[in-house]
Amino acid sequence: MQHAERDQPEDHGRQRGPQRDGERGARRRHEQEASLHAVLTALLLTLAVEVPLYTVALAGTRLAGWRRAAALGLVVNLLTHPVLWWFLAPRPSAVRFWAAEAAVALVEAAVLAVAIRRDRLLLLVVSVGANACSVLTGLLLL
Repeated sequence: MQHAERDQPEDHGRQRGPQRDGERGARRRHEQEASLHAVLTALLLTLAVEVPLYTVALAGTRLAGWRRAAALGLVVNLLTHPVLWWFLAPRPSAVRFWAAEAAVALVEAAVLAVAIRRDRLLLLVVSVGANACSVLTGLLLL
């Protein structure tokens, strides 16, 4: 005769099978949603800080009109921001963060140089300044 209690494998209270897999999936979805929320929050903050700075700097130095300056500020950030987060996501560290931010400033300056075709050094200064303000704001608020 078999005893039902003795013949059951001991799982020490751990769940197995579909229920546990469902919990893992729910946890993974929650982590993905949190990550997406962080990316979108950072993007909105970046745009809120950098687009006005690019607009004032480019239009104020007569390198572009107001609308074009704002559009360029938007475009350079929409090009670089996703790549920045993709680069930082797997192994974030201070070294990777600062290296990525430096690369972003250079890429944004290069995109501006292609679009505007003059005063490359000034465009680099504007890009570094806009990105520095964005990073500082992000560090203070997020």
